[in-house]
Amino acid sequence: MKRLAAIILFISSIVFAEPFLHNGLFANAAMGVGYASFENADGKVSLTAEGFGMRLHGKMGYFVVQDLALHANLGYVMYSDFQESRMGLPTYMDHDFYVVSSVYLGAGATYYFPSFGNMFVGGSLGFTGYRLNCRKMSGNTGLKAFSFNLDAGKEWWVSGHVGLGVSLAYDSGEYWSDDDGVFRSSAFMLMFSVSFN
Repeated sequence: MKRLAAIILFISSIVFAEPFLHNGLFANAAMGVGYASFENADGKVSLTAEGFGMRLHGKMGYFVVQDLALHANLGYVMYSDFQESRMGLPTYMDHDFYVVSSVYLGAGATYYFPSFGNMFVGGSLGFTGYRLNCRKMSGNTGLKAFSFNLDAGKEWWVSGHVGLGVSLAYDSGEYWSDDDGVFRSSAFMLMFSVSFN
């Protein structure tokens, strides 16, 4: 019975949401490119990746009031130009594109400004997990960094409930321990998105 009620609520949020307004169900999918950096250092060995990166990001939630959505976030960043050094001296370089990646899971909010050309700002807090593919390690690191992301941009309506957007996004995360050293990552990306409101 609860599932039926949830399905009815979901369908009604789509059917009865007013066109060209930010209310009801909210879903957003975005992808983009830009600058990304990653570092894992323990005082002796340093693994870094800095340069071109790609980012995928999704949001799913609900407009709690008009123009303000609360949502869950799921993101993925790929890093390039991997390097390994020991005691500050480079020992290995791998220019394969897919050598370091991270997955982000969090929760946040997005607010639209319809009176300012449908511009928006958003942000979320969560955790990032890292995956390495190099001589030292291949697979999930098991470490999770406390992370946040911010984005700001503009959307254009293409139908009563669908908008296409462009934005700038920033991601940052850091983990530190006596045993594992520091894991640090950041990304600054130009994003292109599609939203359902």
